[in-house]
Amino acid sequence: MRQLAAPSILLLAGTSEAGKSSAGEYLAALGARRVKIRTILVQLTSGRQAYHEGVETREGFGYDEFVSKLLELSDRGETPLAVESFIDAALAMTVKRTWPAPCSIIFITAPEPVRVKRLAQARGLTADEARRIIRRKDERKRVHEQLPAWRAITDHWVDNTANIITFRARLRDVFQTMQTTSGGLQP
Repeated sequence: MRQLAAPSILLLAGTSEAGKSSAGEYLAALGARRVKIRTILVQLTSGRQAYHEGVETREGFGYDEFVSKLLELSDRGETPLAVESFIDAALAMTVKRTWPAPCSIIFITAPEPVRVKRLAQARGLTADEARRIIRRKDERKRVHEQLPAWRAITDHWVDNTANIITFRARLRDVFQTMQTTSGGLQP
């Protein structure tokens, strides 16, 4: 295999409780290095404290700083990265535009009733409790406000309504495509 300056990267985004963590786990099982976005954000320490991407970070960090931290974390190896969970479309677009290797954005979504049912079953909640949690998360993350931006920049829109087998098949297809695209990992 030829050495790249950076590995290919998959950026995972989506609606709350739609399957981003499940996608990250599965992509790791396929051979990607799973990275939670929080790992990078907590390293950005310039400016005042602010809430960004679901974690306390510092206000005023540059998106280029984020990309630099991600490059450091990647060790410039060949193992593809799967970074979850982006909620800021502008940050995801900056990573995609500046990443020195193939980069794809995967947006995972499912209708609210499906997400409510899954969360309620997984945590033993009532449907109303699960719905409130999902709506609060979506609101805090400005999911609906950013949907037009996500639609414009997303490479793979994955509807996670069906069963886990269908969901994983779609993720596997995306992962394999990343490994065989021009400039990606070549056998």
